Amino acid sequence: MSTTTAEITTAFLERLGAQDAEGLGDLFAEEIDWIVPGDPELTPWAGARSRKGEVPEYFRSLWSALEPGKSVVAVQSIVTEGDEAVIFAVFDHVAAPTGRPFHTDVAMRLTVVDGKVTRMHLFEDTAATAAAYAA
Repeated sequence: MSTTTAEITTAFLERLGAQDAEGLGDLFAEEIDWIVPGDPELTPWAGARSRKGEVPEYFRSLWSALEPGKSVVAVQSIVTEGDEAVIFAVFDHVAAPTGRPFHTDVAMRLTVVDGKVTRMHLFEDTAATAAAYAA
């Protein structure tokens, strides 16, 4: 029995909420199409990735740049059709290096093929994120 896009999307969100970097990595195919927008000079986790092995480090880097216990991620809706899923959410975080809060509405596109995530594209307010991390 194959795993559905909805099941993988749910597992992705559960592991994200648990800050399970290795578990998140396990959901991805060996070769991936990954894009997180932003300025890598300010936000080192931003950019493209192409290998499953890069996924856990992405999350560890991101989480280490956020004030622990000061993040709220509110999933508003999830739309799935075939191999595609889109997650609409709101992120409220505090940048650890500066102590500045930031808010961004997000859409995250996941593509699931043969039970593995092959694409993750994040769409967010990069200006708000950059302003929180700028010196």
